[in-house]
Amino acid sequence: MKTYCLKIKPHSSFLTPWQADTIFGHLCWIMAWRKEKDILAKFLEDCKNGNPAFVLSDGFPADLLPAPVHLSLITPKGETLEDYQNGKKLKKIAWLTWEEFESVRNGKINTQFQENPKTFKTFTTLHSSINRIKGTTGDEGSLFELEEYAIEANKLKTDTLSIYLKIKNGWEEKVFSLFKDLSLMGYGRKKSIGKGSFEIVGELEPFDKFDDFKGENGFISLSNFVPAKTDPTEGYYKTFVKYGKLGGEFTFSGNPFKKPLMMLTAGSTFYANGDLKPFYGRMVDGISPAKPEVVHYGYAFSVPICLD
Repeated sequence: MKTYCLKIKPHSSFLTPWQADTIFGHLCWIMAWRKEKDILAKFLEDCKNGNPAFVLSDGFPADLLPAPVHLSLITPKGETLEDYQNGKKLKKIAWLTWEEFESVRNGKINTQFQENPKTFKTFTTLHSSINRIKGTTGDEGSLFELEEYAIEANKLKTDTLSIYLKIKNGWEEKVFSLFKDLSLMGYGRKKSIGKGSFEIVGELEPFDKFDDFKGENGFISLSNFVPAKTDPTEGYYKTFVKYGKLGGEFTFSGNPFKKPLMMLTAGSTFYANGDLKPFYGRMVDGISPAKPEVVHYGYAFSVPICLD
């Protein structure tokens, strides 16, 4: 698999975080709407068998990367007030510049990281539900709130998101065309009213900065993921519970909600057993009570790291 970087520029705020499993689901629906159900069925079967045609990272603001989880556990040497303050700073670091990320990957950790820029601004908007009989708004209790996100372009000095991909040979054009169609449709919730609108900046660019790494004894994941039974278990990680929903036509299946799924967050690090693999994790089946055939993407976009 070869690594690529895709940059996108949102044209609006969005209500759905740019997480690898959600992006993957959107791309699968595009295959289905293209009348490529045979291709989609084979693609998903390969994914379930541990042979995906591509794996994705989450979408990251600007060129920032998630701070490895173990960074927050490091206690700086020394007993001065400055040492204590530096230790507290480490626990709050969520994002790293490329230079800082490379330093941590190589096991060269100091406490002089840049203060985290504000990456996303969050705001709440009021909406009113429509009375389907009257065709009007304004009934008691019709107001509801939506939490929206947007890139802090002024603070970051850019308005793009970066998504990293590992793609099998021969799938490059296919993957790029899926993203182009996604840019025409919009991403996530409320795309029918313009939310999640974005454009692709440039082309699918080869990205080799994660390669040719020496001295690795583990990996860091650049996506949320669900470990497979054979995956390493010794490491540092955080968890969260994903409350997913069915998309496309399956939204109208009677029960669009998936079962709650515990996932490990991007930035989780593990010691590797033997040679490092290009990805870890697995696909999760049995996730939808209404549609037993539905699977949930849970692969980790792995990057070599030295954890000593």
